[in-house]
Amino acid sequence: MGIFDYIVIGVYLVFMLSLGPIYKSFSKTASDFFRGGGGMLWWVVGSSAFMTTFSAWSFTGGAAKAYETGTFFLILFACNIIALIVCFLFAAARFRQMRVVTAVEGIRKRYGASSEQIYTWLPLFFQTFMGGIMLYTISVFMSGVFGLPMGPIIIVLGVVMICMTLLGGSWAATAGDFVQMLVVLTITIIMAVLTLGHKEVGGFSGLLERVPEYHFRWTDFARPWVIIVFAVTLLVNQITMLNSMLTGAARYLFVKDGKDAQKAVLVSIAGFVLLAPIWMIPAMGSAIIFPELGSLYPQLNNPSEAAYVAIAMELLPEGLLGLLVCGIFAASLTSMNSLLNVYSGTFVRNFYIRVVNKEASETKQILVGRVFIFVYGAIWVLVALMFKDIKSLQLFDLILLATASIGLPTALPLTYGMFVKKTPEWTGWSTMVVGFIMAVCAKLYITEAFLQNLWGQEVALSAREIGDLRIALTTGSIFLVCNIWFFFSMLFYKNSKQDYRDRVDTFFEEINTPIDRADEHEPDYEGDKRQYSVLSNLCLAYGGLTLLLLAIPNEMKERLLILCCGGFVVVVGLILRAVAKKKKPRFEG
Repeated sequence: MGIFDYIVIGVYLVFMLSLGPIYKSFSKTASDFFRGGGGMLWWVVGSSAFMTTFSAWSFTGGAAKAYETGTFFLILFACNIIALIVCFLFAAARFRQMRVVTAVEGIRKRYGASSEQIYTWLPLFFQTFMGGIMLYTISVFMSGVFGLPMGPIIIVLGVVMICMTLLGGSWAATAGDFVQMLVVLTITIIMAVLTLGHKEVGGFSGLLERVPEYHFRWTDFARPWVIIVFAVTLLVNQITMLNSMLTGAARYLFVKDGKDAQKAVLVSIAGFVLLAPIWMIPAMGSAIIFPELGSLYPQLNNPSEAAYVAIAMELLPEGLLGLLVCGIFAASLTSMNSLLNVYSGTFVRNFYIRVVNKEASETKQILVGRVFIFVYGAIWVLVALMFKDIKSLQLFDLILLATASIGLPTALPLTYGMFVKKTPEWTGWSTMVVGFIMAVCAKLYITEAFLQNLWGQEVALSAREIGDLRIALTTGSIFLVCNIWFFFSMLFYKNSKQDYRDRVDTFFEEINTPIDRADEHEPDYEGDKRQYSVLSNLCLAYGGLTLLLLAIPNEMKERLLILCCGGFVVVVGLILRAVAKKKKPRFEG
């Protein structure tokens, strides 16, 4: 990387930090700070939801999987798309119609106060692990680019993440996601075009001819039944996760009503359909240009996780490489910002004002939320620092195993709870506990020796098959046990107290009743006009800064690439400004 790339990264970090002060005035109430007052533009929320899923892991652990297996990685994207379609059809509108500030408040309405506290603290504890993984994944990428130790990278990114979220709350996190999505989109397209134009790749037809054959013939590296088991259990996991009251609802409480929630889901679906195939091209092309990544990145635990880094450094001109790094920053930091904001809201709204200070003012709630963000973010940094010293840490498998072991038991009763009414009050937390116990058993007993002996194969399973099977069997066993327990608990519904039954009836009536904007929305001081105006200014500023890279002494072709990237963001900013001028200053139903 050259001096201009470092300048670009420095300017980017300043830009991200500025989002906090810019959006600080948007948060006058706790609802504003934790979920944008339920008045955010649907396409902004949809962009944020997509970026939360399309994190830096896509450019590290995900890129490694695409580098090693090619189109096999599309299974994950396909599962996400199917899960989002289910969300669009059945869950998104219901999430918004819970009429809550935090998702856990919806859990309180459905399962009661005990489940509220359990779902406040247990996921909070386990998310320290996931937060650390996310910081670790981006440090893997940055270590490959800079050749610097992971520790300082983790600390710097952690500080930026904490400061941005602490000041701007949900507004800064969500708006930042939209602007950065534009950057990720343009730089990903440029990377794909440059990869196909590389002499060793030789266009799209050359890519198809020169990548390893197993990139398209999956059975070369895994038995068909292993692939089927992996795909089915992954689909089950993604549908459950993206449609639960906790992880699913948290994305769509920000919009104005149920219809806007469904529109936001469509943005995520479009993102996966359009971006996923384009994103895969550089990772697959890297297998042609750099068949031996281990010699290039010996400092990484798993060199294949630098597949995207290697080809980016080969193809991108000075300035754009720094912009790609910024895009990776964006994909990860904004995801972590969103999660930090969600869990600070959960801590304040579902513990602090329930147990500690029931009369806390709006200002006090925001203050406590900011203190929580500082402390919890610091814990994530410490966990990431711990992960960096663990050898042979496979990011793809680590993320999927963590999701299955922690996320699935948490999400399953909250997904079913949106549709199945006749369960006792203890169903939610008890199903989660049963799932955790099964996850521990799976960790202890689903070993390599167990998998090798399970079907008595004459030819031993490969390391890749063992990894996929471990994920699949862990997911499948947890899903099966949780299902059995959840539906078994329905036998005890008849013993439930009448006040619980009445509360559940009210909950289901609410989630099936559309929101009346004119009646249920307070006057929007932030308004659509203000949102369009601020987003327009951010796009114009970021796009304008990108266009300054034209002054770098690159060749004309490389300057045209910079012009396309910066120009696209500027054009979007101009369109938003034109729309803002036509908008009324306040929201009207």
